[in-house]
Amino acid sequence: MAERRGEYAGSLLRDKLTIRAAAALCAAALILAGCAGSPAKAASDGRAPGGVEAAAPADEALPREGGGKERAAAAAPSPATAPSPAPAPAPKGEAKLAAGTRDAAAGAAAEPEYLAAEAAPGAAAPRKSGASLGGAAATAQSGLKAGFADDNEQFNYFVKFLDQYKDVPHAELAIGERILVKLADAEGKPVVDAAIRVEGGGKVLARGRSYADGSFALYPLEYGAPKLQSYRVVAQGPWGERSLEVERGGLRQLTLSLPGRRPLPAPLPVDLLFILDTTGSMGEEIERLRATIEIINANVSSLKPKPALRYGLVLYRDVEDEYRAEAVPFTADLEEFQAALDRVDAGGGGDTPEDLQAALDLAVRGMKWNSGGIRLGFIVTDAPPHLDYGQDYDYAAAARGAKAAGIKLYSIGTGGLPLEGEYPLRQISQYSQGKYIFLTYGEAGEAAGGKEGSVSHHTGTNFTTDKLEAVVIRFVKEEIAQQSDRPLEYDESYYAARKVVDESREDTLGKLFAQALQGLSDYSTYRLTPETRLAVMPLSLAEGAPAGMAAQAEYLGAQLALAASGSKLFTMVERKDLQKILAELELQLSGLADEGAAAKVGRLLGAEVLVSGEVFRKGDTYEVFLKLLRVETAEVLSANKARIGADLGL
Repeated sequence: MAERRGEYAGSLLRDKLTIRAAAALCAAALILAGCAGSPAKAASDGRAPGGVEAAAPADEALPREGGGKERAAAAAPSPATAPSPAPAPAPKGEAKLAAGTRDAAAGAAAEPEYLAAEAAPGAAAPRKSGASLGGAAATAQSGLKAGFADDNEQFNYFVKFLDQYKDVPHAELAIGERILVKLADAEGKPVVDAAIRVEGGGKVLARGRSYADGSFALYPLEYGAPKLQSYRVVAQGPWGERSLEVERGGLRQLTLSLPGRRPLPAPLPVDLLFILDTTGSMGEEIERLRATIEIINANVSSLKPKPALRYGLVLYRDVEDEYRAEAVPFTADLEEFQAALDRVDAGGGGDTPEDLQAALDLAVRGMKWNSGGIRLGFIVTDAPPHLDYGQDYDYAAAARGAKAAGIKLYSIGTGGLPLEGEYPLRQISQYSQGKYIFLTYGEAGEAAGGKEGSVSHHTGTNFTTDKLEAVVIRFVKEEIAQQSDRPLEYDESYYAARKVVDESREDTLGKLFAQALQGLSDYSTYRLTPETRLAVMPLSLAEGAPAGMAAQAEYLGAQLALAASGSKLFTMVERKDLQKILAELELQLSGLADEGAAAKVGRLLGAEVLVSGEVFRKGDTYEVFLKLLRVETAEVLSANKARIGADLGL
């Protein structure tokens, strides 16, 4: 997901982000950090060529047919077919596209507890490769940030990423086709840790457990039954068994409703496992975890519902080292866990890759995880895995095993991690519903990784940045909050454009809608290719809008269609017979705001997907809500919002 830094006029949210990020620096030591960044790099300009600033992701819920909510997932453009270099500063006076930002990017609506910490640990020694570190505390390093990419949200982008870099050595996880089922109780709340099986053709095709948000993903390409076109998903728990019929060509997201209220143990079992590369270059990461585990514990243990926390370790190196992989069992005793951390040092690791696969085998199959709760693992490494040891249980098998056991694996790529490390880490995290975390100084776009002390490799611009400890704590809080009555909330984000002197309004709007279309594509829950046939519907007026706005909606819709016609993301379908089709269906343009009606029009136009939207007027701003629809199912695949200065209209 995307946050790329750059100035834009009147951004109070940006100011709030800066203030709270500074507070976080003073509040707590960074955990798991791979290098020390400079303030200058942290404040680097993130504007794209031509003055376009990338948008942060939108988290506003848009109404859907049937009373549901569709998450609005706007994002900056990502290199879907080729990586982009870090963008240059915009020439003065050119058009600006901006975005509202998350509330401090840590995500919680309320002030996070960790910002209230009074004292940071003491100073740390400079990083030395191969050093065996003692127990001295580590302090926060100015400018160091972590970013994360949610490859389940930006699913279509991730599929393109895998295809683009398919020559990178890797194990296969066939995720190109995905259907997401979410379990909900009678009150619509997610059900965690339900036993799930997928049946088809008289066989059990997959087994697993639901995650904290109630989700379980089906991957038809993984089942070895290409001719099967329907599946039966069965959820088992205190309610007995409930099932859902799933059509392979149907909706990409479905809900399996369960009777009664969800079972919720008190306290809620929560296991946190750190899977640590302990080779010589990882000394600082080990030291930072040692120094800040109390901060993690203080933030997480006070949440509601109250968690029963346990901590565990899997340590790994390589075949020629003192050990390949060894475990520290889960314990609820923080002091016992700290004592185990104190005995960990960094050493060995002669070649670049390490034996991550042995560690994952131990983590998934060798640890005694809790029953009935939340299970989270954090892989921390600066090296790719060895794929040449002939292990039967490779990282793909471990990802499948984690999904079957309801273990969510986050991966943290620390300083110097190359693309050969990013690729498998992102596979593991996406398949197990986790996220890929990397170190960044605040730059945007492609980061090559490389030498020790650099940022770790990350491809694309769809990411959010914040202090590393805030990112890690955020993920644990998100999981636990799914089982509360008050899930975490985020500030809305959006694309925005304003008129400037040196650029025509058509050029500005073209850039705005190009980014909006890229965001719709990246965050699509359905795989899209350049051959996918797209129709762009005329923008309709929101209910109650003055009649005089019709011309504005028509103009903005024309600019959207023009941007789509120049896009390489889709193949545009002409809509020359649109008025005739509307007449045949007895529809007005306003009726296109309805997903079902728009899908009918799309079918007659020969489109596979279509973009529709509504225009609102708020003060001196037009707001355009855009949705990407799949014609076959009338399903909203993604959505986002743009705010346009009124002086960019007619």
